[in-house]
Amino acid sequence: MFTNRPIRPRRSVPAILLAALAFLAAGLVVASPAAAAPISNPSLEIPVACPGARAVIQVTWEGTRSARVHWELTDSGADRESPVIKMVARDASGAGSSWVFPDGAKAFTLSGGKGSSASGVDSWDPAGIAQFNHLEISVRNGADAETAQCSVVRKIYNYSRLAYTYALNLSDKSYVYGDYGPDTFDCSGLVYFTYNLVAGFPNWSRMSSAQQRSWAAAADADNNSDLSNLKSRDAIKVSRGELQTGDLIFYDGHVGFYAGGGQMYSALNEARDITTIDMDYTTPLGYYRVVGVTS
Repeated sequence: MFTNRPIRPRRSVPAILLAALAFLAAGLVVASPAAAAPISNPSLEIPVACPGARAVIQVTWEGTRSARVHWELTDSGADRESPVIKMVARDASGAGSSWVFPDGAKAFTLSGGKGSSASGVDSWDPAGIAQFNHLEISVRNGADAETAQCSVVRKIYNYSRLAYTYALNLSDKSYVYGDYGPDTFDCSGLVYFTYNLVAGFPNWSRMSSAQQRSWAAAADADNNSDLSNLKSRDAIKVSRGELQTGDLIFYDGHVGFYAGGGQMYSALNEARDITTIDMDYTTPLGYYRVVGVTS
């Protein structure tokens, strides 16, 4: 039986192909991954930028071997060039291990034009290096097939966790007032000695705990609000709630490393030598994180 249904016009093959492409394009937009959530309390957050490309890097040092890293890359130029980011973990010898992006590449190229951005986050235990001495970030405005108009490199050093680990290795040593190693230490001597063991750390002068606190406070006061001007040896003030293992806790006449769980590790006195105690054994005067960023 025939019906009176209206006859639909037949679509040409080109029209069908165009419709299919439009559908796929719409699907790609819908399927774009959501931005990765930032780290709530990073060890350090800094911008790495040049004209047309801006990255913000967060790193939380999880030990001497691993870190959690959040990156965000934004196209800030109208030059139609595509920003590129690359990250490498390096050890004390300079040996490196590259961050691998989700597509398997060792560099990420941002497409989409001015205002577009992408981000990612992951914990990273890089293979092939002895320790995670520093994170090297490279940002440039221009992919390989384009003309890179700018490029910038920053290195973020893992000073605090490495120095703290070196200090833990000295737990069998003795306390002697005024000494700074290699076999006997006072509180500031232990801090001085162990930071000088970290590769890449600029050697500093021997200071008392009060002088170290004055240095840290002055260094923090000199920082820009976005920490864009950090130096190779610097300090940032942190709150009690932001404390991470390896941060320095200052007291009246004393300094020690935050050991986690409300504990402080230091060369305490002749009776206790180098030990871990409750951080509130007396009233803390301030908390600082020793950091370093170089070009």
